[in-house]
Amino acid sequence: MAQIQLPADMDDSYFSIQRRALEIVGFDPSTQRLHMRRPLWAGLLILSLVSHNWPMVVYGLQDLSDLTRLTDNLAVFMQGSLCTLKFLAFIVKRRRIGALVHRLHGLNREACASPLQREKILRENRLDMYVSRAFRNAAYAVSVASMIAPMLNGLIAYLTEGVFRPTTPMEFNFWLDERQARFYWPIYAWGVLGVAAAVWLAIVADTLFSWLVHNVVAQFQLLKLLLADKERQQAVDSDSHLVECIRRHRLALELARELSAIFAEIVFVQYMLSYLQLCMLAFRFTRSGWSSQVPFRAAFLVTVFIQLSSYCYGGEYLKQQSSDVALAVYSGCDWSQMPPARRRLWQMMIMRAQRPAKVFGYMFDVDLPLLLWVTRTTGSFLALLRTFER
Repeated sequence: MAQIQLPADMDDSYFSIQRRALEIVGFDPSTQRLHMRRPLWAGLLILSLVSHNWPMVVYGLQDLSDLTRLTDNLAVFMQGSLCTLKFLAFIVKRRRIGALVHRLHGLNREACASPLQREKILRENRLDMYVSRAFRNAAYAVSVASMIAPMLNGLIAYLTEGVFRPTTPMEFNFWLDERQARFYWPIYAWGVLGVAAAVWLAIVADTLFSWLVHNVVAQFQLLKLLLADKERQQAVDSDSHLVECIRRHRLALELARELSAIFAEIVFVQYMLSYLQLCMLAFRFTRSGWSSQVPFRAAFLVTVFIQLSSYCYGGEYLKQQSSDVALAVYSGCDWSQMPPARRRLWQMMIMRAQRPAKVFGYMFDVDLPLLLWVTRTTGSFLALLRTFER
């Protein structure tokens, strides 16, 4: 089985978050096809998610007059369903994802031969580390909150009232009575595993998207570096320089199209549900009072917003960097000394670069205007929920 070779000149942080997340959920990141190394463990994670999703919906619908309970449970149901969809899509497309990851590793290895190109690759991977670490840490905070909040709430009740009142990480009617100690701890452990499964599956897909975006952008950066190389343009035949620039441009656009095709279903479903999910999570904090769910919901709200922002930032970053190629071509050419025939070829490259690479979700482009639309729509639905409450 073919193995993925990481660039030798990169530091230890290169692809580290993504590699660790893939290993946790059962994939082998060293193989080009992302071989499923622990299928039973992956199946257990999916089972823990599915076993919580529908009971939470039923629990929320039992009393429609309690909007807080309804919105809390529907928000978690949406995220659990989204994580399940992401993981299933990941399994179906793992060969394409592995091939794209392997291809980018190979391109990065080739680029590391030049100090200037290596610096471009390192810069993009440092930017990815900031985004991926932010989301990973926020997601782990959700998992920690789900573990600590029920215990803390029960401890406070014991200290103030002398009675330990057990609460589960997520509120729903389980088929066992959690008030009995012999049933409470299995329910508690299964609930924590369900939250951890959602966290791990989200980290796999979302941090890998960030890594892919930044390393595709690195290919556009290398192209602009080539276009700005005046010495090479004068030292070699101009036609060969033009051919090399066109080849690199086509390569970067091809990688961007493959990235968009892989994540099209994921971003479509995610943003069709995002405004509802944010609205339902924010509704909890328009109500006064404390419950064991507040720390969990607060961490959950922050994580979902970071998740949406990272996708929109990645799509916008890819679009801007790909469109900047047109300016790089214009600035790098000596138009006054160029023959008309060759000038027209460079103009065609400019025209192509003016149609930027995008992450497309079937009905919309993933960029910063989309994040603004999600935020505005969330506010509108939140006002609607407040009206229903009155």
